[in-house]
Amino acid sequence: MSFVIPAGIQTVLFPWLIAIELQLGAQELGLGQMALQVPALLFILIGGFLADRLDARKMLILLHLIAVVPPLCLALLIENGLLSFAWMIVYALSMGVVTAFSQPARDKLLNAVAGNRIQRTVTIVMGLTFGAQIIGFAIASSAESNGPEILLVLMACVMVSGTYSSARLPPSPGNSSMGGSMSAAIFEGLRIVWYSEKMRASAILLAAISMFYGGTFLVLNPLMVRDLYQGGSEEISLSFAMFMSGTVLTTIALVASGGVKNPGLALIIAVIAGGVMLAIASLGLSFYGYLATIFVWGGCGGIAMSMGRTIMQELAPESHRARVMSVFSLANVGSLTFGAAIMGFSAEFVGILNSFLVAVAGGLATTLYVATCTRLAHV
Repeated sequence: MSFVIPAGIQTVLFPWLIAIELQLGAQELGLGQMALQVPALLFILIGGFLADRLDARKMLILLHLIAVVPPLCLALLIENGLLSFAWMIVYALSMGVVTAFSQPARDKLLNAVAGNRIQRTVTIVMGLTFGAQIIGFAIASSAESNGPEILLVLMACVMVSGTYSSARLPPSPGNSSMGGSMSAAIFEGLRIVWYSEKMRASAILLAAISMFYGGTFLVLNPLMVRDLYQGGSEEISLSFAMFMSGTVLTTIALVASGGVKNPGLALIIAVIAGGVMLAIASLGLSFYGYLATIFVWGGCGGIAMSMGRTIMQELAPESHRARVMSVFSLANVGSLTFGAAIMGFSAEFVGILNSFLVAVAGGLATTLYVATCTRLAHV
């Protein structure tokens, strides 16, 4: 939770600072969100290698301490009236590097506590994660009334508390005897995913979800709230919270029902249903109609992300799990690098509502390929 609550605050606060406080356009917002994801594209496979080789618990303790610095520096800049788009990019790159190294370590520790109940544990953890993000969204909704500086300091305080909770986790010793170079070890994780048809298909589909649907979530959604509904930090926070509420509801349903027997088919259906919701959102509904659509879309997203992570966690060999999961994160988070930029430029040139349809076309085209050309539906 010590990473997730600050991530929830950041999800609302970052676009608010660019779109509302600095009054910049869709291209700048897309580039800013892209900067948050670029480090994952560059470093997350290295993070997976280190998590397999080192003690993941000690990595998390150190990363929590490092994560304190960017929000405190940004708060200082705002307090002194020095906020600019360039400093927002520096902040985004810094936090992106922390995420690139922390995510594989967290994935490795998840399996240590999951035992043989991976789907249930993954679903519960995702439900708690999105629930904690909603708390972050609620906190960030006060940006206009309390000021962003206080929220950034609060982010840093939560990160500090994470060093204590990380220290209480069981040790997760790495495989220090791994032979070969770092590049060879990383390539081994890529090779395992590529030669497993079901993991490869899951990674491709999750990459498309992140690129098209994730770009919509991070870029088009706040622009939609600002330009079509004339909203501020409270409305942006509410739209994000509705998505996450739908996600939490579906994860609760998955846990209560005991999970699904065919996660591959569930993943495909969830992506298709999510595309339908985005197509409806492009019709220019009332604000409350838009929120209802976002809620259902979030429910579809909860199923898709839970099933995708379950497939990867279950099929990954223990000795290579962090590296395999870093490939999953690369497909998931790394694709947001391009998705944020694509959706930002699309909104600039074809409009926000038409860009929703661009996202739908990309997501459904990839789903059609995976459903007809792979055996993912038979996992």
